[in-house]
Amino acid sequence: MKQSDAFQQWVEGIPYEVAFWNNLYRWDSTFEGVINWSRRGKSLELEGWDAQQFLSTFNAPIVLDVGCGLTYAKGDQLITPEGLRQLDVRYIDPLAFYYNEIIQHYHRDMPPIQFGMMEYLTANAEPNTVALVIIHNALDHSADPMKGILNAISILKVGGCLYLNHHPNEAEAEHYKGFHQFNICADEEHHCIIWNKTQRFVVDDIIAPFASIRTQILENGFVVSIITKTGEVSKDLLDPLRDNQELSQLLMVQTCNSLRPGYALRLRMKYWWYNTIQFFVQSLSPKNRMRLRRLIYRK
Repeated sequence: MKQSDAFQQWVEGIPYEVAFWNNLYRWDSTFEGVINWSRRGKSLELEGWDAQQFLSTFNAPIVLDVGCGLTYAKGDQLITPEGLRQLDVRYIDPLAFYYNEIIQHYHRDMPPIQFGMMEYLTANAEPNTVALVIIHNALDHSADPMKGILNAISILKVGGCLYLNHHPNEAEAEHYKGFHQFNICADEEHHCIIWNKTQRFVVDDIIAPFASIRTQILENGFVVSIITKTGEVSKDLLDPLRDNQELSQLLMVQTCNSLRPGYALRLRMKYWWYNTIQFFVQSLSPKNRMRLRRLIYRK
């Protein structure tokens, strides 16, 4: 699939994602659920890996939570002998403009989100400056997940880590709807695999010259990979000049699409349709939401 086609397919998933978060933040009950689940103001914890021990080896580490949504789930404090210390955690998402509007509209006291796309993450941080990049349940939502991995490795310091945590084969489970266009899984040799109906990447093989990787399957079934940078990403795989040209082209493609009769109206109608559904779903009690989910999937 061409990059422009993959990007356009990703754009089509925006209305659903924005409608979901809009209604999660709309209701006090669901917003409180997010806050109770969030580790904001608490120690940074990651499943299957001792992030605290890792971060303690750095002086003033920079942490990027990429594709963060509006969860603030991972925590933002480092445990030290003197007590908790604030970490420099930067929340990055391509839908930042929408998310910040939601925060302001519902008067929620949450940190702002920075705009950024994982496929072009070098625009958010200089190479060799970041200690830890977290991508949790977001890599498989991107238009080009393998490129996202390469960008994340590029901005890491040597010895820095990229932490990946994802539902296995989520695109298959979601029938390739919305942002769910790629699957992530581990094979029998615990290689990290990214795939869909037309593409397949063995991450271990691609990054071997400049990073090591350890992949495990947690008890809950999630696939966790810890990628440690050992050298510089080859320019054959990641070229900032080529990326600038590619991103400019994608911008022009999207601009041309937005001028087509009915295009903006169609996306707006999709948003209001999803927003109406989410308004109803998120207004239900958690017990009734689960009953509805079971009924839908039973069909």
